[in-house]
Order: sequence, then structure tokens, then C-alpha cells
Amino acid sequence: MEMKSITALVCLSFSMSSCDDTPTGNDIFTQPETMYATAHGQLTYQQAPVWFRGVNAMHTFGLGDQSLLDEWEVAVVREFIGNLREQPIIGAAIQGTDGAWLHPLEDIVAANRAHHRITVLCPFGWVNAQGKQTLLTGLNPSAQGFYDDYKLRMRQIAAHFAGEPDVWLEVWNEPYHWNNEHGYTHDLWLIDMVDMLTNLRSVGGFDNMVLIPGNEQGQSEAAILAKGAMLLEGQYNVLFDLHAYEKWLNDAEVNATVARIAQLQDKGFPLIFGEVGVINASGLMPVMPFLEAATLTRTSTCAWLWNRNSADQNALLTEDGLPNDQDNLSWGSTYKAFMLR
Repeated sequence: MEMKSITALVCLSFSMSSCDDTPTGNDIFTQPETMYATAHGQLTYQQAPVWFRGVNAMHTFGLGDQSLLDEWEVAVVREFIGNLREQPIIGAAIQGTDGAWLHPLEDIVAANRAHHRITVLCPFGWVNAQGKQTLLTGLNPSAQGFYDDYKLRMRQIAAHFAGEPDVWLEVWNEPYHWNNEHGYTHDLWLIDMVDMLTNLRSVGGFDNMVLIPGNEQGQSEAAILAKGAMLLEGQYNVLFDLHAYEKWLNDAEVNATVARIAQLQDKGFPLIFGEVGVINASGLMPVMPFLEAATLTRTSTCAWLWNRNSADQNALLTEDGLPNDQDNLSWGSTYKAFMLR
């Protein structure tokens, strides 16, 4: 398909999404008015369609250089919470049971807000009283022994940031086995996601955006296509989060990726790619077709990872704060160019 045809497909997709008067769960008109919302398969800002580009960061371990984020024009920062149980919300930094120093979420949000950035708070792990960390990726949420404690902690975070529209919460990072094993079903996805979403909405005044991950460790849209409409019934301000690694990058073509994204948008499923990186279990992967598709479809995207570490091929920065292009298909320069388009 020629570029003109791709553009026509994207425009047709947006046209269909904007003009279809059939309400979906995100279009319930009794929902509270908020600065950021979702409607007709699109993310909106003050009722106008919008897309954001951003990064994943680990400011829970220490606040970073906001001026460098300004230089890259970062609009969204998805923040890693690796120790949800002990992560401070306010107050001073603490040393967790696992030995890591943790900085309060309130300070992280305030630093991002001062530079007009959205903050996405996402739990990545749970640390028990003995200091053992359990990463959430690949797990069935409701099957975990700490699930009830997890829900309580998420309600506490929601209560603190309720009514602050630039603070979004993601319910879980990359749930379920990458190949749909370990008892996974789309029905389980629906039950778990509705439970975690309802858990947050039970907090008075919490109308903030909530991110819901896909299945297959966050990479697959299959569960969203199969059960997303049921999840959205009676809900609002829900953004679906997919992660672009092997299942989106290997053997990818711009046309096919545009079509996959457009299918979700046409069915009324607002979308963000909460992570995209150039290396994962399979090794280095080409990222340009995906970034081109994200641009054409105006799909919000966050890179993994905002970190100064030349030895990490997914790190966007060198130790000196320059784009990291070492043995990683020029990932740093490539993503910075995508940010500044």
C-alpha cells in the first residue's frame, strides 16, 4: 500500500470513530467532566482528540533531570513502582525492606507537574516483609497471595491523587503468561481487570484516567478485542495499554501495524503503548515501522527506558545525557526524533 493509501486508511479510521453515535462504555454521558477523557476510541484533552509521546522512568529511586526531559519534549512519564507495599505516597524517602531507597509519589508527581507532564503510576512489583520482590509481569493478578493487600494499597494511592487529572493509574504491569498459559483465559482477564478497575473507582472522587493492560504480558490486543466492550460497560476514562516488543516489532510492516491499531480505535478502544523498546527476550528488534504507524495513527506512546546507562541497550541516554546509540539500532537518536516530530 502506498503512503497516500495508508493516510487515507488512518483518516477513514478517525472519521468512523468520531462520527459513530453508538455509545460505548467510555461514552456514557453521565460520566464526570474531566480534563483528560476517552470517547469514540480516542484519548481527548478538553474534549479534543490528542496524542502524547513520553517515556518510562524510575524516579521512585530518585528524582531526575527535568530540563533534559524538557529538551526531549516529554509529555507523559510512566513511573515504575517496584515495591508497591512500601512505596511512600507522601513524606520523606524511605529505605525499603529490600534495601532500595524509595522517594514519595507526591514529590514525583509534583516534579512532573511543574513541567506540565502527565504522570502514570504503575505497580511493577511487590516486596514482602522478608525483602523478597515479586515482579508482577506474567502473573495472574487475582491468584497472588498479596492481591487483597495490593488492592488496598492501590485504593490508598487513588485516594491521595483523586481529582488530579494529570495523575493516571495503571492497574498492573504486563499480566498473564506471554503464551496464554498458566490457566489464562479471556474471561479471567475480564474478571481481574473489572475487579481492579472497580477497586479504584470505589474511591470517592477518583475520576482519573485508568490504564488497563492487554494479555500475553501486555503485548496482545486479543483480550481487548474479545472482552473490551464488556469491560467498558458502565465505565469511563479507561485507556487500554499495550506494550510493543516481539509481537509488534518483529517482521512488522507499517501498513499492517496501522491496521491493527485502527481496528482497536474503530471498535471504540482508546489506546496507549505504555512501553516500546528495541531489545527483549528475542534480542534486538527494528522499531521504525512501529514508530511510523504510531505517528500515522496518532497513538500515544512511551519508550522504555529513560535511563543514563550506555550498557543497557534499551536505555535512551548515555551517562552524559546524550542519546544512547550504542549497539541498539541508534535507539536514543531514533526515539528522540520521534518525540520531536
